[in-house]
Amino acid sequence: MNINGIHHVTLIVNDAERAQWFYGEVLGLEEKKRPGFDFPGLFYWVGEGQEIHLIVTSRPLSHEDLFICCAGGTERTLRHIHRHAALQVSDLPAYEQRLEDHGVKILFSESRSDRDDTLTENMMAGWRVGYGGIPLFCEDPFGNLLELVPLG
Repeated sequence: MNINGIHHVTLIVNDAERAQWFYGEVLGLEEKKRPGFDFPGLFYWVGEGQEIHLIVTSRPLSHEDLFICCAGGTERTLRHIHRHAALQVSDLPAYEQRLEDHGVKILFSESRSDRDDTLTENMMAGWRVGYGGIPLFCEDPFGNLLELVPLG
């Protein structure tokens, strides 16, 4: 008995049209036919057998930061390490440019990193080992955090 992967990730949005723009046009995902549920939403393919499901809520939800205690006893909040969906991409620099071209705020990327911050350097060293590169973090128009991971 094994878990073989992730079937889907569900994110909350509050505007179907903006969601179609971001996930369809900006990220270039193919929309998938959604079952006839009695509440609004969108499904997108994210690679073979993997999906993002968007539930359209009638009002925005609040987002809270995650606070962590770092070495030395300092407390930090890093929005780009919690509650997110990670998508593997083959050309991270092209996605970074595409996001910039569409006015999407990039929260973290290697080109925007603070080399003097020891926690950031520690995280990037871990990503290099675990991912083979440094991911990019951004938010969709609804505050859902997305991590774009470079393909091996």
